[in-house]
Amino acid sequence: MEVFRLEPGLSLIDLTPPIPGFEGFLGTYVIEAVKIALIDVGPASSVENLLSGLAELRINPADVSYILSTHIHLDHTGGLGSVLPQMPGAACIVHEKGLFHLANPARLWQGSLQTLGKLAQDYCEPQPVAENRMVAAHDGMIIDLGGLRLEVFLTPGHAAHHMSFLDRQGGRLFLGEAAGVSFPSSGGSRPAAPVPFDLRLSVASLDKLIAAAPSRIYYGHFGHAPAAVKRLKQFKRQLLLWGRIIACHIDDQTEVQELLTEIKAQDEALAYLCELPEDRLNRELFFIKNSIAGYREYLKKEGLASFNLLAETL
Repeated sequence: MEVFRLEPGLSLIDLTPPIPGFEGFLGTYVIEAVKIALIDVGPASSVENLLSGLAELRINPADVSYILSTHIHLDHTGGLGSVLPQMPGAACIVHEKGLFHLANPARLWQGSLQTLGKLAQDYCEPQPVAENRMVAAHDGMIIDLGGLRLEVFLTPGHAAHHMSFLDRQGGRLFLGEAAGVSFPSSGGSRPAAPVPFDLRLSVASLDKLIAAAPSRIYYGHFGHAPAAVKRLKQFKRQLLLWGRIIACHIDDQTEVQELLTEIKAQDEALAYLCELPEDRLNRELFFIKNSIAGYREYLKKEGLASFNLLAETL
């Protein structure tokens, strides 16, 4: 666990769950205004690290007013039910499509086991979240922290229940995985497109965020970057590039490893893979292969004609 003080009133806790290669990959943003808000709490397996990070920031968990969940995947919200007893005053802002699954996480857990296998077990099983602790978010909703206001943007694509949060006055965009996964050391990125991924909705969400004209973006995975609009546009092109490559093989029996080799050859942003130690490289290859599966399912469901029509509009 490590705490990064990014600027006055904004910190990032590196949650570092007990999984090889997951340092600098999962984080909680801590916003301190008149009220305190957390953006994502991470998996159940890193709750103790979250609490340790708050202690390092000298924040009493009981003083947290809001927990904002970008989406309900285990690595972002799996620890919510476990940490809430420590935060009796916190209201949980959740996409309406996530309310039932957080209150009754059995299906979420089984789906995660099916998709992630052992990694889901490493994240640990989520505990139920009391319904009276959750507030359904809507597009344009304002969370007033006193001197700082966050606006909710519904940004489906990575998941149907995905949201981002914009501090318009400060130009700061907290976007979860709406623009994939970032690697600050290289400036590279990659799509995060697990089943059921929706490319059309992802592009629409990016357009929505670009129109908001943020100046800086804060990734769920991991860290922050300037030139937000430029990076969002670059990521939009990267999404389409992956789609074109995978679409060319949608009717053949090309193995995932072959697709990965072709994507690496054409996408310069993946150069960061050569710099990673073995445990982090294994993590990345796992998620990239999951994203290829997400693209494949999307393309088979929507059809190549639909993809080509989308590509022509970009």
